[in-house]
Amino acid sequence: MTTIRAARAADFEAIGELCVRAYAEAGNLPADDIDYATELRNAADRAAKAELLVAVDDDAVLGTVTVARPGGVYAEIARPGEVEFRMLAVAPEAAGRGIGAALVGAVLDRARQEDAKQVVLCVSEVATAAQRLYRRLGFEPMPERDWLPVPNFRLTAHRLPLF
Repeated sequence: MTTIRAARAADFEAIGELCVRAYAEAGNLPADDIDYATELRNAADRAAKAELLVAVDDDAVLGTVTVARPGGVYAEIARPGEVEFRMLAVAPEAAGRGIGAALVGAVLDRARQEDAKQVVLCVSEVATAAQRLYRRLGFEPMPERDWLPVPNFRLTAHRLPLF
């Protein structure tokens, strides 16, 4: 049985390695992007400066997501009244089990509890599996907030209104 909970210090190393592996295997981490791999590995910083959730099954870390609020260090596109999530990652061996959708559901629950107007996110143009998940969950494109964090790597913005 998979449980979604706040990450604990004992989870941080597994979360970091899971993120790097999931992003790399999905083609979302350019081989020469050492800075982003370092950021993905730094689960302790995300837990301290945002909200870090983890999906576990018998204490095995199967997925994770970072929940950011406007003005926070990890918010890239969130504005007042919005909740943003980033770095959603699922262990490749756990793909197809609904873990990504469950993590997004936990983000939506938090956003509703905070009376947020919408949930926003950015996803790489090459992250086709993630894009399918977000479309299936009702997220819609928000092209006015698309951006390039590094040259030739476009992130597309999406939103899900919560009214």
